[in-house]
Amino acid sequence: MKHLDDGELRRMLDDAEAFTEEQRVHAQTCQNCSARSAAIAQDSQLAAGLLGGDVTPDTACAYLRVRDRAAVPRLFTISSRTFAASALAAALIVALIFTPLGGYARSFLTIFEPQHFAPIEISRGDLRDLRLLPQADDVGTQRLIRKPKRVNYESLEVAQRHMGFTLLRPTALPAHFGVVRAFSAMTPGEMTFTFSAAKARAFERRSHKALPSMPPELDGTTVRVQTGHVFNGHYEASENRQSRAAHKGTPFFELIEAQAPRVTSTGATLEQFERYLLAMPNVSPQLAAQIRALGDIQNTVPVPVVIDKQTARRVSVNGVQGLAIGDNTGLGAGVMWEKNGIIYVVGGPLSMNDVMTVANGLR
Repeated sequence: MKHLDDGELRRMLDDAEAFTEEQRVHAQTCQNCSARSAAIAQDSQLAAGLLGGDVTPDTACAYLRVRDRAAVPRLFTISSRTFAASALAAALIVALIFTPLGGYARSFLTIFEPQHFAPIEISRGDLRDLRLLPQADDVGTQRLIRKPKRVNYESLEVAQRHMGFTLLRPTALPAHFGVVRAFSAMTPGEMTFTFSAAKARAFERRSHKALPSMPPELDGTTVRVQTGHVFNGHYEASENRQSRAAHKGTPFFELIEAQAPRVTSTGATLEQFERYLLAMPNVSPQLAAQIRALGDIQNTVPVPVVIDKQTARRVSVNGVQGLAIGDNTGLGAGVMWEKNGIIYVVGGPLSMNDVMTVANGLR
């Protein structure tokens, strides 16, 4: 049989049952297809890491995962950044729709300049339905141009020498904090995505699912996402039995500072991207209406808030307006804001009061 194209190989990674047995065997045994499948899987993981993956901040789940892994200090920085990474994903323009298609496509906006964050209420039903949307490679082609790399640093001073902007440091820490610290950063990255009406029609024939007609202006448009340095500071409390008992583990928080991404398009406008995405099947009218009501979509990042799990409110932080998600239960809270072209996120299994104290104490 003929070789599978890249879109089919990407789809097979997530929904192998959509293909025949002959196609699945071919993908595994054909040297050409298996090699491309491995490369696509690697690029997908890299892109998911760069763009945040699952963009729904589930602080309870993040806390439990971190607590279970806290016994491995070397891996703690990476495994414990779940909440902050989720919030950063929103800050990096991937919070409109929560499948790979939505994450990538929302990121590829014409000169998007994130300055404000707005909560978007979603239900569990929305999340379930949106996962049924097509993958990015079903309607276009992704290309990773510059692979971001994670680099660990022994101190904040050493990290600063490699950043393209001035790092802030917390001057006000919760009680018992500051003994354990870890610093790392992602180097700049670059990727493109080219929309293809032909690939969208092929997906419809293969899946028997109807998609909105891709406008001529969108077909062939290439969008480019360039990310800058993304710094991650991890702060733990000291080993204190009373503190550990109260929090069922060692309390911590993550500080993320990231240069705002630069996003450009060769053809379609931001509004055309949005109209096409919101016309996708399984995007509820209620969710679409909330996105349209944002108005200033070129500067506003929609942040998903699960109705029965999180609370969100606008706050004043570090002299500007930001968005806080969580409460004072201590299970998990976070706040995100933009200032002078830098996106900031502070979050962890702490009370909102503690998170805001840290955020407002950054200098």
